[in-house]
Amino acid sequence: MGLADIVGGRSITKFCRDVPLRLNERERILLNVLISALTVSEYTDNVDVVSRRNKVGRIIDGILEACAIATGLGLCGAGDASRSGLNAEMKEAAKRDPSENQELLCEMFEVGRRNKILNPASMRDTYGKLMYLLQDSQSSSVNRGLQFGLWKELNMVSPFLEAGGAEELLVDERLVDAVHPVMETDSSGERLSRDEVQRRVKRKRESADELVAEYGAKTNLSEEEIRRAIDSIADAYTVVTQNVRPCKRMLTLLKENFDPNKADGKFSLQLKGSSRGGSSYGYGMGRFGFGGGGGGGNSSGATLSHSHDTQWTFVWQTLCLWVKIQQHMHSLWVAADADLLSTTSVYNLWNTGQGLNRVQSCPTVSRMMHNLLSATQSESKKSWVGLSVVHLGDRDVPNALVFIDKYTQVPRILQPIADFVDGLDAFVLNPKLEAYVEEQFKGKENLKKKVLADYFKHGFDGSGDDGGSCIDGRLTSSWNWTSRIGKKSYYHAFLMSGFAGFDGEWK
Repeated sequence: MGLADIVGGRSITKFCRDVPLRLNERERILLNVLISALTVSEYTDNVDVVSRRNKVGRIIDGILEACAIATGLGLCGAGDASRSGLNAEMKEAAKRDPSENQELLCEMFEVGRRNKILNPASMRDTYGKLMYLLQDSQSSSVNRGLQFGLWKELNMVSPFLEAGGAEELLVDERLVDAVHPVMETDSSGERLSRDEVQRRVKRKRESADELVAEYGAKTNLSEEEIRRAIDSIADAYTVVTQNVRPCKRMLTLLKENFDPNKADGKFSLQLKGSSRGGSSYGYGMGRFGFGGGGGGGNSSGATLSHSHDTQWTFVWQTLCLWVKIQQHMHSLWVAADADLLSTTSVYNLWNTGQGLNRVQSCPTVSRMMHNLLSATQSESKKSWVGLSVVHLGDRDVPNALVFIDKYTQVPRILQPIADFVDGLDAFVLNPKLEAYVEEQFKGKENLKKKVLADYFKHGFDGSGDDGGSCIDGRLTSSWNWTSRIGKKSYYHAFLMSGFAGFDGEWK
């Protein structure tokens, strides 16, 4: 698979506009200080409350407190910072007023935002606090009270190379080999031989070394900086590949195991849902980090009624859309950052049915999502099943923070299902497990189809929503399905295969 195929047909140059730079040693130290400060800060607990009494004052006090904690913790860790030249800087910062540390604080908060895009699994219990604090600091009234700002433009690969006169690197043909992901399997899922993997790794390393030596000598960037840019691009392509693969694998499993035109008896995808209405989604500070819930009061039971062929198409179109979203996740992260920290769009604190949430319009994310949806609809060459409504900036998806949190969960939901199905052949090599599967499910093929049919039906049945077929409701249904897996007849088979959950690593 070529690089353009990995990211939905975009060139390296276009892709790198939204690819953040890897953190260097100095930035990793600043990140640790920031995470520690956010962990002990009670900013959102004090600010996002019903009381309207002197809110600007509470915001300013909360921001100043967080900044003071950060510089204080930086001083405590000054010994660790000595190698990066931060030792003296942190000691001086701890003595000064926060307004005098604006440059350092802006750098620290930018590092946190950039790190989250680079590593979505990190900062899952502190990123929301970071963004809400910065969101408040962008308010004109708060900014006047603080007399300094905390926003800084994200440090991305393309501007970094352009500033150093190395923009030609992005169109160098050798860069393709230097950043192409090396996986243990090919695009079809076939495992590569050890020799082939080593050959690809060697070619990747040699190509990178050539580029580092050449561009480090003829541009204003050092060899270390050139390598940092190349590694950043390689990281981004690898992340996209890893996140897109489970989506495409589930598409393949849908096509291989279910006829789109004819139901297979007990493995039919036909749905007969109730017509009940009610509350829609829940997005409190739930199990998915800063913005995950998984259904309000009507979280169980299908609401959609689809024939087998209609449900097949519904699932297929949804998975195709999820592929496109994962291919463009770096751009969506940057768009979400821009919407959340906009100086022209204010938020309102509403009770959305799952506590108080910041409801704010998301024009940049909305444009991107509608473009991706339109492209998916055009490519499907079938009538679109369900609604085309994209909930953003309303009670269902209050802001860009909740939106981006939702779609980072897609690979975490799909990967364990794909791993279980693909691992069944090895699973039944154990005679006792084979006997268990035969006795309980009449063989591994039946077990595989049982799991897939259950997910393709009830992972897309509208549960947790009053309609369920909108763009957001499709993912909400899958969230609800994951919360009910403990009650499934095949749950113990999942556990014996090594399944540990859908939520990934928390820290």
